[in-house]
Order: sequence, then structure tokens, then C-alpha cells
Amino acid sequence: MNNIEYSRRSFIKQQSLLGLGMLAFGLPGGFLKAAGATTATGPVIDTLGAMTLKQLRDRYHAALFDQFIPNMDALVIDHEYGGFMCNVDIVTRERKSDAKSAWYEGRGLWTYSFLYNNFGQDPAILKAATGSKDFIVKHIIRDTPADGDFWPASYNRTGTEASGEGNIYGHLFIAEGLAEFARASGDEAYYQQAKEIVLDCLRRYDQPDYAYHVNYLSADAPRVPGPRVLGHWMVFLRAATQILERRQDPEIERLASRCVDAIMNHHLNPEYGLMNELLNHDFSRPDNAFANFSYLGHAIETLWMVMFEAGRKKDRALFRTAAAAFCRHVKVAADRIYGGFFRSLDHVDQYTWKVDKVLWLQEEVLIGTLFLLEHTGDTWAQQCFDDTYQYVQDKFTKPEYAFWISAGNRKLTEFQQVRAEHYHHPRHLMLNLLALNRMVERGGKISGIFG
Repeated sequence: MNNIEYSRRSFIKQQSLLGLGMLAFGLPGGFLKAAGATTATGPVIDTLGAMTLKQLRDRYHAALFDQFIPNMDALVIDHEYGGFMCNVDIVTRERKSDAKSAWYEGRGLWTYSFLYNNFGQDPAILKAATGSKDFIVKHIIRDTPADGDFWPASYNRTGTEASGEGNIYGHLFIAEGLAEFARASGDEAYYQQAKEIVLDCLRRYDQPDYAYHVNYLSADAPRVPGPRVLGHWMVFLRAATQILERRQDPEIERLASRCVDAIMNHHLNPEYGLMNELLNHDFSRPDNAFANFSYLGHAIETLWMVMFEAGRKKDRALFRTAAAAFCRHVKVAADRIYGGFFRSLDHVDQYTWKVDKVLWLQEEVLIGTLFLLEHTGDTWAQQCFDDTYQYVQDKFTKPEYAFWISAGNRKLTEFQQVRAEHYHHPRHLMLNLLALNRMVERGGKISGIFG
């Protein structure tokens, strides 16, 4: 990582943190060293998770097509009114509520559109996506909210009643879903609708009086006017990058660049090398509890998205910076006693943690480490992937349950029983299945897109 020349003026100030000084933070010694066998054309990955690449690919395929999709069809998809009812007891297979949410409709629309676009274009999958799209168009986005407001959070099964205060995430997830559905349906109108929603959200987010309460630090966490939130940049970036993978759009390209700048040059704290979840509107660090708050779950998730963006642009400098930050956050988040990763470092200096475990964070680690492995053959990434995959199989998967466990206490002796996780989980399965397909097709050779 020495002598990196950054193409962006703002990356220079991060060089001592994530470039020349990376070893000072105790990053894994194998970072960006090749794993597996080496040939004249570079390293070859033979095995992962104690399996051959083909065996692991088959495991992923089975988890997606033999468990997730059939149980979604039987228990979650509303075949009458369209959309997704996710309050399902994963043990008893009973639906506990018919409620639908703006968040989950947007997420489900994305999941089923992405499934259709990347895995065989099954008409039944498109039908499920179309049902959610119809529910969204008919019941959620039919009315334009007043300035500063967002669509309600929750709807009844038929969409005739709505309740709860919505927020920016509901809008952005719906936009992400509509953009992916535009490709599935071939109807450009849904892309234009998605773009308008994204840019409208950005305009609201840029207002000094924009209101959002980051309550995942604590319920009584201070309110910051016009906050800059890492999780917001994360969802903006993912929506933008996926659009740019399919089409050129200068406005969306500027949004993606702006997200990367905010993430890497503002939220990354130079004092301790971790992302702060919340900053003041002018990107200064708040003089309150948020100054020491690092939501590592969002940071790890965001950083694989930055690595994906570096891959799209073939930007080696951005990739190396984001990869180093990803490794640092994964290492800091690790539960070195019971395995897995913690999502929330509530106070950096006092080293105060929330010690629950959530599936989505473990799966973000799996996405990021497999990306590193596919494109660099990194030894640390291989070991981290192997350990995390085994941990998830041991703690979060039960063959007799309808869906994987979504969250629980530190040792997973108690867990959330009512939740069909239909976004983070299938996203992990699909992204990693696509990566494994590419790796198998290359015979285990690294991609070489970063040199």
C-alpha cells in the first residue's frame, strides 16, 4: 500500500491514514497478498469455505432457489393484492401480520427485479415484481407528499389505509426497486420515475432544516439539524451505481462521485480511522455523542459498495483506499470470543458496544471479502470469508426454518423469530452467486480489473 498516487485531490489527506499508515491500525498482514495456487498468469482460487468453488456455488444456489424463493412464494408474496407481507414466524411458518411497508415494498421490488434480470428471467419472478410495483404505484406514490414529508411508513394489506411517519429510506428503496424494474419490464418510464425520486430526495437532504433522527445510537440521542448520515450516502450510492452500470447519466454520475467524496473524505474519522455515522450539515463533527459513534454495520456495507463503484470505474486508487478501510472496519467489528461481527460501536474512546448480532452485517462481510478475493486473490479476504461463512452456517441457518435467522443476542441463543428478511439476505446470495459463477468460469483466476 506504499507510494499510492491518488487521482483525486481529496484522497491525499487520507493517504497517511489508509495508505502509508495502514499498518499502524493493525490491518491484516495478508491484505492484498495472493491466496491459493499461483500460475504464470496470476493466483488461482481453488477452494472456499472448505469446498471447491463449484460446491460453494451449488450451496448458494440451493439457499436461493430451494429455500428462499419457494418460502417467499408460499408465505410472504401477496398473490391477490401484490407486494410483500414480511411478518412471518420463521419457525412456525405463520404470518403474524398482513401489514406492508414502504421500505419493504421497495426492497422486495428490487430483489425480484434483480432476480429476474440476472437469473433466467422466470415469468413467475417477474409477476411477483410486477405485483409489488402495482401496489407501490397504486397506493404509495400516487400522492406527492408535502415539502419535507415522505410517504407513510406502513400500509394495510389492500393499501387502503396508511400509518406511521415515513422517512427518506422508504423513498430511496422504492427508487432502487423501480430502477431495477425498468430493466426487467423494458419500460423506461419507471427509470425516469426512479431518477426523479432520487433527485428529489437529494434536494430534501441538502436542506439545512432536513430532519432525521439517528435513533440507532439510542432513543434519546441528540437531534442534529440537517444531518449528514452515512446510511443515506450508502443508499444513494447503491442506487446510483446500479443505474450507471446500465446507462450513462451525467446527473447520476455526479451523485455517485459526491457520495464517494462524502464517505471517504468526510465520514471517515482521521483520528481513529473509523466512519462516523452522523456529521453536521457542513460536514463538521458534532460536539455531542455522535462524535464517538461509529455504526460499523453501515460502514462495512457502505465500503463494499465503494469497492463496487471502484470496480465499475476501474479506479485502482479508490479501490485500494476503500479496501483498506473495509479491512480495518471488519477487523475492529470482530467478536473475537464468540465469532461474527458487532454492528455498533456506541462510543469509540470508551469502547462501548451493542453486542447483539444481525445477519445482514455478517452477509455484508461476505459480499466484501468475496469481491476482494475475486479481483485480487487476497489471503486475508479468503480467511475472513471462510470463517464468516462457517459462522453464519453454524449460527443463523436452520434447515427446518422457513428463512435464515435475521438477528439475535450475542451467542444467538435467543433470536428474532418474526421476520422474513427479503433484501439483505437474497442480495448477499445473488451477488455472491454471480461472483462465484464468474470465478468458476475463469477457472479460479482473479479478474485482474485492478491490475
